[in-house]
Amino acid sequence: MASKPKKSKSKSKSKQRKSNSLSESSSTAWYYLLAIFPVLLLILTSQVLRNLISPPPSDFGSGSMFDLIATRYDFINRALSLNLDMSWRHKLVEKVVGTKGELFAGNGGGDSVKILDLATGTADVAILLGKAASRYKTHSDSPEASSTVLGLDPSRSMLNVGEAKIEEADLSNIVRLQLGDARNLDSLEDDTFNAATMSFGIRNVPEKDEALCEIHRVLKTGSSTESKLAIMEFSEPGPDSGILGSVARLFIRHVVPAMGAVLSGYPKEYMHLQKSIKDFPSPSEFVALMEGLRCPVKDGDELSINSVGSFRVKEVVNMNGGSVQIYLATPILKTYVTE
Repeated sequence: MASKPKKSKSKSKSKQRKSNSLSESSSTAWYYLLAIFPVLLLILTSQVLRNLISPPPSDFGSGSMFDLIATRYDFINRALSLNLDMSWRHKLVEKVVGTKGELFAGNGGGDSVKILDLATGTADVAILLGKAASRYKTHSDSPEASSTVLGLDPSRSMLNVGEAKIEEADLSNIVRLQLGDARNLDSLEDDTFNAATMSFGIRNVPEKDEALCEIHRVLKTGSSTESKLAIMEFSEPGPDSGILGSVARLFIRHVVPAMGAVLSGYPKEYMHLQKSIKDFPSPSEFVALMEGLRCPVKDGDELSINSVGSFRVKEVVNMNGGSVQIYLATPILKTYVTE
């Protein structure tokens, strides 16, 4: 007679465990549904925008486009990159400067180091380079030996934002900004800069070979210390890039244009961002483009008929599931024997 109550108690506990398990499963399902809902909403928004707005042309990413979004550019960058973009920029600067400031130490000690930051935008990279130049500055008392950073961008409004940030960082004596286009650096002399950087800008340049040849012209070649070019750019991960690559591809195709449109109020500008990433060459194709350049070089005052300029890509750093690359290269001269 005493065993029956025990059996009833055991069944009650079993039912309670099942009830708790069902409750936990239901809570988990709702949690996942709430987490996925914003993404699904952004994907739907992206599809609606594609149906309502005609695709921007490939040369849409001009200075005037960035003038429209300049004041919110930094905020939107942080939001779209999930606050990762500054870590990518730090990595770029580290690759250029060296973990112990080798760029400055390897330049003869007393000579100034000149760095060019193209598509500088609101000067995030230029400021990081300026901080590095200040940290590793030469010990010479000569003003000519101080290192400098020149940032160029085709958007006046972006530069205005950058100049305020430079003043706030107390780097006005090191970092200077100037209106300019990477395809035409006529205001800069040949063989001038020890390093050049370009972050998320080359994909907005239709004539990539022209811009790269202009960069080649202003970088120092043939000196005892190699000059450097570091280009950081997005690309759409391929189908063999794994789960992280698939997530990054989904994010670029759907979340970026929709979220950018909502945050900025300029949907066409962020449709261009997605389209320019999709159309940008794969890492191997971009390396081939850089190394296959035939840039004109001068022999004295005349163009050389035996030599052309190009780049040797030394390293490609992949980040963020294969959606961000840093291309590290040095300018070289290729000589052809003519009979």
